[in-house]
Amino acid sequence: MKVFLRYLRYFFTYKWRIAAGLFSVAVMSLSDTASAFLIAQLFEVLQKIGDLVNAGKAIALDIPIEFLGYTFHRLTISGSGETMQLILTFASILLGIILIKVCFVYVREYVMSSAQQKILMRFRVELFDTILLLPVRYFDQQKTGRVMSRITNDVNNMEQSLYLTVEIVQNLLYSLIYATALVYSNWQLAIFTIVIFAISGAISRKFGDRIRSYSRDLTDTLAEISAFLQEKISSIRIVKSFTREDYEREAFRRKVDDNYRHSMKIVRTMALLSPTNEFFNTLVASILVVFTGYLFLQGDVTIKGVLFFLMLVNLLAKPVKALGENVARIQKTLVSAGLIFEMLDLEKENLLQKTGASVIKKGGVEFRDVSFSYNSDSAALSNVNFVAWPGEKIALVGPSGSGKTTLINLIPRFYELSSGAILIDGTDIRTMNLADLRTQIGIVPQDVVLFAGTVEENIRYGKLDASHAEIVEAATMANAHTFIEQLERGYETEIGERGVQLSGGQRQRMAIARAILRNPRILLLDEATSALDSESELMVQEALDRLMEGRTSFIIAHRLSTIYRCDKIFVLEKGGIVEQGTHEELLKNDTGLYKRLYSIQFTDIDKEGREGA
Repeated sequence: MKVFLRYLRYFFTYKWRIAAGLFSVAVMSLSDTASAFLIAQLFEVLQKIGDLVNAGKAIALDIPIEFLGYTFHRLTISGSGETMQLILTFASILLGIILIKVCFVYVREYVMSSAQQKILMRFRVELFDTILLLPVRYFDQQKTGRVMSRITNDVNNMEQSLYLTVEIVQNLLYSLIYATALVYSNWQLAIFTIVIFAISGAISRKFGDRIRSYSRDLTDTLAEISAFLQEKISSIRIVKSFTREDYEREAFRRKVDDNYRHSMKIVRTMALLSPTNEFFNTLVASILVVFTGYLFLQGDVTIKGVLFFLMLVNLLAKPVKALGENVARIQKTLVSAGLIFEMLDLEKENLLQKTGASVIKKGGVEFRDVSFSYNSDSAALSNVNFVAWPGEKIALVGPSGSGKTTLINLIPRFYELSSGAILIDGTDIRTMNLADLRTQIGIVPQDVVLFAGTVEENIRYGKLDASHAEIVEAATMANAHTFIEQLERGYETEIGERGVQLSGGQRQRMAIARAILRNPRILLLDEATSALDSESELMVQEALDRLMEGRTSFIIAHRLSTIYRCDKIFVLEKGGIVEQGTHEELLKNDTGLYKRLYSIQFTDIDKEGREGA
């Protein structure tokens, strides 16, 4: 119910559209009621005329038109001519009522559908806004496919939920108007009818509770399928290289089979709901026919009253039946609403928080007793202290898992510290405007991420208002302009998803051009040359040298050529800095970790570098 009430608030955003739609529904239901009354009245008139004709008497009638005991018109008929005129009058009035109803059917469909689409659009926008503002830690713990499932599968389910909600509201209004007319026509029969329908509604609710439980499991299986597909499609080269097509096919079939079993639980429940409702509606109709027939024989009601009441019951049965089924069906879609609201309620990054300085003027970075852990089991960093002066190049060296990547990820606040503080130009980064902080930090990862689109669009991502001339200048500084000009359409060339149409070195130089265009004060580099051939490495290294000039830079180093260019080297082990200094200073410590790493990793490269020199 909490989910449903919160979900209804989205409708209130478009209250005037909804009000117009409900007004149209009211007019439509009143039109049906008026049509039923006119048909019942016409039937009574025709019956009396038929009795006169069968008795061989002249047609002469004076019939009061009554509703709720009030006579608002009297029909005086004399002869067959006036009889035909009366029939034509009734037919014209009925046609007019139907035309009015048809007009309001269009109004209802248009305004209600526009409200639904507006709400659906708002859900998609709010979800994507939330995804953009979620901290990096959330994505570390979630499969990408599950996150995508919220904005695809669950929002698609919400479209059905919106439709069902509109149907429920409309059917409630239909039922209210028809039930009111029933009470005024014969309150004893009306109460009996409403009680039976209420029992039917209670049964539908029981079905709905069961469907909601099954739907949660079904939604989980759909999210698992999305996550599986996203992972395997993005890693299709690995699947093929290990010839694991049969293995993945069986794994996918198991997930699809699990989804099928949960779907069939819902199908069985829904299949049982419809005949149950049908049985109750038939039971009500049968009992009412018998009861009204008895009252008619007793003289307690007229044929007009019987006909009018039964027509109203027939009109009421349809929305009541639909209400029961829609309430059951919406349980399934409200599971998706609950999952969407769970995501919308997740703690987000506050990009607007600002209690201190936001402009990084020099770029000096200080770590004061910094500790951080991804979970409570072990610390990724423990009591890290150092100062990087403005413009210095800092190399981070250490074995895998020593905390190098964690350290540079803390500077742009991708994660919040467990304890301690990080200061830039003397200001604690937790007091800075998060957007301003990240705007002044440039990142060039080892695994470059480019987006589907053109070369120019990808470079412009570093500065959205950059001119074409600025983009060309950045590309030139990154040693990328020459190869871009050789592409089929130059800067307008489509590079494909993740830049698959470019080589590794080309992607790296485009990432560097993007960072140059951003013009940050602080650079975070996960060594960009470790997986490149010698020629590409040389061009990328030249571009990196230009990029780092005059900027405070942190480089996770895998190549000795990078270390030589750094002012300081921090050696990390088990989350702490165990050594720091220049390359020459650290090599003097024969028992140090750096000397050991150098001997293992860098000796051959060092020899090659010295021979080349």
